[in-house]
Amino acid sequence: MAQEIAGTGQGPDAAALDAIQANAMSQLAAIRSGKQALEAHETRVLAALGHLALHRAGGGSSQRSAMEMRAVAAEVGLQARVSDLTIERQIGDAMTLVDTWPVLLEAFAEGRIGRGHVRAITEAGGVLSSTDVTPEQRAEFEHQMVALAETTTPARVKKVARREADKHLTEPLVERHRAARDDRRVTCDDLDDGMSWIGALVPSVLAHGITAWLRAGAKAKSKDDPRSMQQWQADAFCELLLTGSGQPAIERTPGGAEVEHAGLLATIKPIVQVTMPVTTLTGTSAAPGALDGAQPVDAETARILAGVAATWQRLLTDPIRGTVVEVDTYSPAEAQRRLLRARDQHCRFPGCGAKARDDDADHTIAWEDGGPTSLGNLAHLCRRHHTLKHATAWSVSQPTPGVLHWQSPSGHDYVDLPPPVGPRFVEVLPDDPGPPPPALPF
Repeated sequence: MAQEIAGTGQGPDAAALDAIQANAMSQLAAIRSGKQALEAHETRVLAALGHLALHRAGGGSSQRSAMEMRAVAAEVGLQARVSDLTIERQIGDAMTLVDTWPVLLEAFAEGRIGRGHVRAITEAGGVLSSTDVTPEQRAEFEHQMVALAETTTPARVKKVARREADKHLTEPLVERHRAARDDRRVTCDDLDDGMSWIGALVPSVLAHGITAWLRAGAKAKSKDDPRSMQQWQADAFCELLLTGSGQPAIERTPGGAEVEHAGLLATIKPIVQVTMPVTTLTGTSAAPGALDGAQPVDAETARILAGVAATWQRLLTDPIRGTVVEVDTYSPAEAQRRLLRARDQHCRFPGCGAKARDDDADHTIAWEDGGPTSLGNLAHLCRRHHTLKHATAWSVSQPTPGVLHWQSPSGHDYVDLPPPVGPRFVEVLPDDPGPPPPALPF
């Protein structure tokens, strides 16, 4: 493209530039159309895998169908290096799209509408799964929304789709809202640089009331306050939840942000696990720690939390070799479980990040089959993958303490190694530490 523009001569040739632009836009449209066609094909393949799993369940119980779906999703997830829970959701979404919205999927495959249109229509049309809505009504809604989507943006389609979908419902909104409130929840997703997104699914009237309160407070802040509107709202949000005031009381001066940050940390009484070098805890180095074996935390924050927490498990590691030299906790804990949490850090199904402290300590060889309660026969599994192991054809062995060999129903083998920060239960000679085990690639 750059060569074409450069070859237009010394001065701008309007006709040549128009031709180049038209060619580029044509190529872009073709690329997008091709990508959507492939994505639609992927959706149909995922749906086929879901239907195959249901067929394999033989029309049995819903639990059996769920286990067959989970078994398929686990292998697809391992091959794609994606959480099997994510794959299971993708399969479910694909089956819904293929079975319920065929006209919508075809329009997307042909490039007549985009992914945003599909999302807007399916989200608004999800309420039409009610038994009071006939297939003819859903089809009418689908054709109407696809025709609209071909002429305007997803944002405008979303507004119309919600209104049109509501017309087909006989259940009053107040009843639907009462049922939807049961799904309210708070989520937390870790990001880079010691930051996280925290969000909540709550009734709309409360959500808008909260954001209006934060906006009003930010607008009323002092002109001398150097924080942006967004920064003020984030600070007030944290202070409201952690202290109950919601009004930043500490005057902002150079360095004031750090002082208030430390003050907010002092309000937290966590029951978490932090791994850090001894030199970090003593203040002789700035090496970062890790919360629950995953989220990096800066040295100063780790020291503040370690100093104020009432229930705090500390794993102190050698700063050179990375091996654990001390495991401590303020709450009583049996030593074997403590070491297992230190070793595993998270669920030991490949790719799963569920924290070990929330997981089951599973016997690799079942207790009833003679499996001992030993460090070499135990591993943390979240409830989802614990069930997967016992209710499907997935199997696991632990030939070396901490190293789990999984085999899928189709016969593929997957090895899960423990995180390199934890203990290995194997003596290492001081003069031959050996290479650390490789970290998981996902």
